[in-house]
Amino acid sequence: MLHLLLLLVPLASASLPRGANPANAASYTGPQFKCADGSQSFPLSYVNDDYCDCSDGSDEPGTAACPNGHFYCTNKGFKGQLMASSRVDDGICDCCDGSDEREGQCGNTCIELGAQMAEAARAIRKEQAIGFQQRLAYVADGKAAKARRDEDLGKLAGERDKLRGEMEEREKVRNDAEEPAKAAKEATKAKFDAEEAARKEVEDEQIRKAAEMIFRGMDKDKDGETTLEEVQQYSTGEESLLDVDETLNIQELSIPDILESLQNKIRTQREDAQKEEQREEKKKKKRAKKPELKKPPVVEEVKEEEEEEELWGEDGQKIQKNKEYIPEPDEFDELEEEDEDEPEDVAPIRNTISYDAETQKLIDVFEEAETLYNEAKKQFEHAERQVEEVEKLNGIDFGRDEEFFSMKGECYELHDGKYKYKMCPFDQCTQDGTSIGKWEGWEKDGQGNVNYGAMLYTRGAGCWQGPNRSTRVEVKCGSRNEIVGAEEPAKCEYAYVFKTPAACTKVQEEHEIHDEL
Repeated sequence: MLHLLLLLVPLASASLPRGANPANAASYTGPQFKCADGSQSFPLSYVNDDYCDCSDGSDEPGTAACPNGHFYCTNKGFKGQLMASSRVDDGICDCCDGSDEREGQCGNTCIELGAQMAEAARAIRKEQAIGFQQRLAYVADGKAAKARRDEDLGKLAGERDKLRGEMEEREKVRNDAEEPAKAAKEATKAKFDAEEAARKEVEDEQIRKAAEMIFRGMDKDKDGETTLEEVQQYSTGEESLLDVDETLNIQELSIPDILESLQNKIRTQREDAQKEEQREEKKKKKRAKKPELKKPPVVEEVKEEEEEEELWGEDGQKIQKNKEYIPEPDEFDELEEEDEDEPEDVAPIRNTISYDAETQKLIDVFEEAETLYNEAKKQFEHAERQVEEVEKLNGIDFGRDEEFFSMKGECYELHDGKYKYKMCPFDQCTQDGTSIGKWEGWEKDGQGNVNYGAMLYTRGAGCWQGPNRSTRVEVKCGSRNEIVGAEEPAKCEYAYVFKTPAACTKVQEEHEIHDEL
């Protein structure tokens, strides 16, 4: 590897002036030197005469005479290097071969640096080779998954279309059955409302008459008015029909008020009676559902001579044998009566709408059609969601060869001692749980070409008095998936470096290795 690298290092010709770039060797071959910008020519002896003749500084590569000149370090055994000629002869060894300073002032470290570079290159190529093998597996898995999705999508779409047809057919049946059922129910309700209104009117009239009759009984002197004593007779005790304090000023209670109070009390008593009747009916039904408890036969007393043998423990205490518990006959009676007196909340009895046979049949037909439609709709919507999920997955760019598919659903973290950075490819990036970007897509150049070397995550949580957070993820070749770097180069703008086998190629040119180094 080292000898390959050495071959890549341009070797300076002995005829080239100090600091001259071998790439410009043709400029130093004739008797005349021409400035790199072509502005002027003069004898070759003007080169490196410690006087800046060319405006571009190209005539003084080996001196510090020109502020814009460039000195070329040959660095045999390592790699060539261009630097500002102003650093020549400044007492600092910049070139590993020491050519930027006077002879003997600097040592030559190029061989050592070249060996280190070669070792680093070997490590890079080794990691690349391992990563590339893993990439092949990623590609195979990604393509197989894509093929399965495409196949599933066809089947799911066909099933969805079939279910849509069934749903639409059942919807039509439902709609056809809805109108007759609705019309019949509305007609029945209108009739019921009219009957209820008439019944309530009769009931209210009955209560009104009952209240008037009680008032007449209260009015002992038949003068059409009430006194405090007369009212108190009807406002004390548990069966009181009026709730009137004995200190009441009778003049403040008008006859209409008394009649209204009586009516309300009578109405409440009727409802309470209905509740009690309903409660008793529930109890009867509950008792009817209970299984009959059979009483055990009466067991005759055991004769004394048949007494069981007594057992004694090591501590001298008598041991009692366990006997199966059998309830006494009277306990069964208690079990049968259990729960009968428990209070139950019972709503006041109200008349309910009942439908005739023809109307009920229309309702049943509609309800059955609606149930079948809802079932078909549920199945269709489930199939529709499945199709959408596959289409959404197919809409994600997982690379030229689906090589990045294996990362979908995975997450990777990096702890830098201060923050915890996390990336879930094709989903989002976070910093200590705060969103710093949601998947936007791959970076593109000015012509719209996709760059699979950089992921973009945007629309993260907003910064205080700043934009929404965003993250750019540089994707590099590596032997495994890992975040190797994270920083915030600008406010609310983050940068990750992510290594993955998916980014590895089979052959990497030597100059690319040099660039990485």
